[in-house]
Amino acid sequence: MEPLLLAGFQCNELNDVLSQLQFKLYYIQSYNKQQIPSDCSLCLIDLRKGNIINEINYLVRELDPTIHIIVLIDKPQLDNADITTFIAQFAWDFCTSPIDPERLAKCLGHGIGLSKLKQQHQPAETDSPCNDPEQPVTQSAVMQQLFKQVERVAPTDIPVLIRGESGTGKELVATKLHQQSTRKNGPFVTVNCGAMAAGLVQSELFGHEKGAFTGATSSRKGKIALADGGTLFLDEIGDLSAELQVNLLRFLQEGLFDSVGGSSPQSSDVRILAATHVDLENAIDQGQFRLDLYYRLNGITIETPRLKDRRDDIIGLANRFIRIYSNEYGFATKPLSQSAVHALLNYPWPGNVRELINRVRRAVVLSDTQQISAQNLELANIDKKRHMALSLKTLKDTAEKQALQQAILIADGQVELAASYLDISRATFYRLMDKHGLPLV
Repeated sequence: MEPLLLAGFQCNELNDVLSQLQFKLYYIQSYNKQQIPSDCSLCLIDLRKGNIINEINYLVRELDPTIHIIVLIDKPQLDNADITTFIAQFAWDFCTSPIDPERLAKCLGHGIGLSKLKQQHQPAETDSPCNDPEQPVTQSAVMQQLFKQVERVAPTDIPVLIRGESGTGKELVATKLHQQSTRKNGPFVTVNCGAMAAGLVQSELFGHEKGAFTGATSSRKGKIALADGGTLFLDEIGDLSAELQVNLLRFLQEGLFDSVGGSSPQSSDVRILAATHVDLENAIDQGQFRLDLYYRLNGITIETPRLKDRRDDIIGLANRFIRIYSNEYGFATKPLSQSAVHALLNYPWPGNVRELINRVRRAVVLSDTQQISAQNLELANIDKKRHMALSLKTLKDTAEKQALQQAILIADGQVELAASYLDISRATFYRLMDKHGLPLV
């Protein structure tokens, strides 16, 4: 029987269907390696009941990336932005209820097939840089400068605040800082402050004792304790609640913390790295983030650049992701077409590298020609928009040049008079004449 992780809502109907499909089910509510079979390649997440999207977001970030995720939802949930964003980011496929056993069987079977293809075509050494979708291409000057900064900062124990837009690789920078530090043989523990439910953050961060709250059937170490001797990475620190900010500040100042339900303070030796896409200075002005905590976290600031600010890297990144996902899904590696290259370079990339990864991954699967086209990347309209923009600029420049020439003729070469005809200053008139290479008669 194939193992299948099951998370989220549980119902008899789904259990009956899965038992008929001969899956061995493993129910998980939080990430625990001991509960997950080593040969497990599928996770079915049922989002049909309850507001559990925050907990599930946290769970899937902890799962092994080789595990394919299938989502089960009600059709009306396709209008829910949180649900559709989750599916776009993490899911390979989704099914809607009422449950169609045949459709669900095909969906799960497809996921198993892809996983086995991946195992057949993936090199044995999985930690090689070329197998890492987040591994940077650093041709651009801005990325070379960033990694020089990482090399200088990493060997110290100074807290680092990593700032940048979503999808720019803040976690990658944190990982590099740990790998190049004196703590590299210790644990690297990540806490996504924005992906945990408000009631769970205290327990996840500081741990809890048996009986501390309903459902606490045993004691559990928090992330701070688990990171002892290593690095604690606080992702999306700007989303941390006011109460947790106070508790975290105490730990940063004294090295002590209290577990939920605990009777005595505990200590942990960790290096703190934090990341945020939030404007913390504005959050401080609004009273949403503590100034003293900001200074504790902000020993050194590293800014991750937007993808549109490192355009020299875009094609190299795209080609790397094509190789990675072609190998992963068992497809021949295809080159980018000229239209695809043009579209990649002219797209503004609001989702940064994460968006590039998603577009390339879909293109690898959907391309049925010898090259990956702009259409496969869902960027087919970029050329049209750029052509329209160029056309408008040409029309504007032509009209501007003709207006200047006409004004010069009417004013018989008198600059003051020609400028007054066009209702512009003398300085602007000279600048436009120089721009269009027009001589004064």
